[in-house]
Amino acid sequence: MRRPLLASSALFDALRLASLASIVLAVVIPRAGAAQDLPTLSGSWTASALTEQWSVAAWGQACGPRPRPQGAPGGAVQIQQHGSELSISGAGRSWSTAECWEQMPGLARSKHSASGNARSWQTRCTTPASDPRRAVVTTTTQATDASINMVETGQYQFIIQDTTCSASVTRTRAYTLVRREGEAPPAASAPPPVASAPPPAVSAAPAAAEKKPAASRTCDAPGEPARLEVTPSRKLMRPGERSQFRALVMDAGCALPTRPTWSIAPGPLASAATVDATGALSLGAGAGEGALGLVASVAGKGVTVAIEVTSPDRYDALLATSGLNEAGESEQAAVVVIAAGTIGGRTTSGEDLGRQRKNLFVAIVGGVAACLGFAGLILLRRGRRRTGGEVEGPASMAGAAGEHDSAGAEGTPAPSEASLAGVAGSAAAPVRRTLRARGKICPTCGDRYPSEAMFCGKDGTQLLLLN
Repeated sequence: MRRPLLASSALFDALRLASLASIVLAVVIPRAGAAQDLPTLSGSWTASALTEQWSVAAWGQACGPRPRPQGAPGGAVQIQQHGSELSISGAGRSWSTAECWEQMPGLARSKHSASGNARSWQTRCTTPASDPRRAVVTTTTQATDASINMVETGQYQFIIQDTTCSASVTRTRAYTLVRREGEAPPAASAPPPVASAPPPAVSAAPAAAEKKPAASRTCDAPGEPARLEVTPSRKLMRPGERSQFRALVMDAGCALPTRPTWSIAPGPLASAATVDATGALSLGAGAGEGALGLVASVAGKGVTVAIEVTSPDRYDALLATSGLNEAGESEQAAVVVIAAGTIGGRTTSGEDLGRQRKNLFVAIVGGVAACLGFAGLILLRRGRRRTGGEVEGPASMAGAAGEHDSAGAEGTPAPSEASLAGVAGSAAAPVRRTLRARGKICPTCGDRYPSEAMFCGKDGTQLLLLN
């Protein structure tokens, strides 16, 4: 009787284990399938403004400027999903869910976790134990299919000149989906049937507002790079530190996936610094104090970030008087306008607008000067012609004729054509025509006389009128 009882007990245990396994599979398999069926988060998004809220526990005069909310403006961003992580570019900087938003020098990631379905992330960043500035930053990001929320909390504490400086911050930013990658743009809805009477003019305004999203179309068809922004534009660093610089390449209004080329500007500290393709700058532990330039370039146009390297002993004093934020960075971005480039498979040629305006101005002034010079030359020639006409006019001719008339009256032979040409120059021809019209000639000797003469003074031959 005992063996059947044991057999029935073993059978009951096997059935119970099978039922539990079926329940587990029924729960796990749908979840796994649901995780695989989740839509991608890659695409065009809109970021809200970044907000900061500071709470200062202790802050003496030696701590420098009190922390104040900085924030950042919102705008269009592009999100790419790489496995279980997201990379976000736009709205002032590039960022990833695998890092903290805070970029304080010396701050490094100490812990990171991401959910398997790419919908939840948490990153913890801390300063090294040897750093007198104690900072702990935790960045938490939660996502749905159409929205992403980022919340970051930070605790900062350090001592300067026996003064304790302690403060905490909370940063928040939200992202809203505009268009998912791979999805076609929404088709324009068909207009409602038009009645016999035309709709009022006021109803046209909402239709125009619905067709306004030109920014999304610009992002859907990105153009040539037109603007390069690098943040921060100034940086205060110590030897041995590593800092991440962010670059944003844009066309007319959309962030592009183009990445700039990073290099170190020539200088005394150039050999003590290195930069990788992502813009992460590292200083050697033996780097001296001085200025260093970091260059980011796209399509032949570059922008230089000014970096000041100082010793740890002088760092806090310089930070308090430099006008930089607590991370030793400026809030402004270094910007350069890209006039020409060959990125994106299309070659464009650009020209500096100021030089183009200058050349146009010089051409206009030159044209006006040439017209004025030509007009002056015409007026000068006309003036000369008028002056010549007055000298060679009828009055002078009359004077010459009068002299010849009086000479003829005294019985003196009239001057020949050669003598007339020598006296009157270019006016000899008009004078000759006048004398021929009024004078006479001797048919024997050929001498000419005024019209009043009757006979030749040499042989008394009767004079003939000139034709």
